[in-house]
Amino acid sequence: MSRRVAFAVVFLTGLLVVACGRQVTPNPPGLGAGGAPPGYLAVFFNVQAPFNFGNYQYLVVFNTSGDGRTPSTDTVQTNWDGYSYAMVARGNAVTSFAQAIQFRRSPSNPHIPPAWLPLHTTPQNFSYNLNANGTGSEFSILAQKRVFSSPMPSPSPTSNVWTFNAFVTQANGSGVWQFNDSLGSGGPVDPQYVSPKLNMLTCFDTTFYAQGFVPPDPASQIASIEIANNPGPPATPCPSS
Repeated sequence: MSRRVAFAVVFLTGLLVVACGRQVTPNPPGLGAGGAPPGYLAVFFNVQAPFNFGNYQYLVVFNTSGDGRTPSTDTVQTNWDGYSYAMVARGNAVTSFAQAIQFRRSPSNPHIPPAWLPLHTTPQNFSYNLNANGTGSEFSILAQKRVFSSPMPSPSPTSNVWTFNAFVTQANGSGVWQFNDSLGSGGPVDPQYVSPKLNMLTCFDTTFYAQGFVPPDPASQIASIEIANNPGPPATPCPSS
């Protein structure tokens, strides 16, 4: 799909400068749909009303293990199966920020919530636009995929086939959450969302729509998630959009 809002990316003397705004011209050569340069992943998170970071945090969780399981809200029943890494937007009533995190399971007790490990990022490899659509109801994150690795052992082997889910939870910077919504038709409960398998060695730009749950607060209701991937070499470069 073509992207309404894109990242303009300029390489200047080895520095990556990222600016966000409404796309009015084609992406520069080498950028795929969604404005992702080679080796990057662009995510656009859309809700039904302007974000409320005082009450909620907004997450896209990826399962990078390759086992095909979808991260779900049934965390107790599944022992947080499928939770490898996440892009998280959080804050308060005044401001917000985004983080890349790794979920670290306890080797001695896998039944407890995993630790929340923020990953080191820079403006060059992880950028956040709070207001990607001009109405305050969509944010975007552009991340170099190598961010989703860690000097510490990964929670599971990293695969080129990922699955994902999106969540709105109570504002809490730890793994103990109250879920308000997900992409699944049950929202915070069953039925759960079943993720397609994302081949991270291919170019794609796909919008995934929430499946119908309506929470009381539209600021906590997911409308859609768009994911755009540009694998970079040695894969075939994405065509410019």
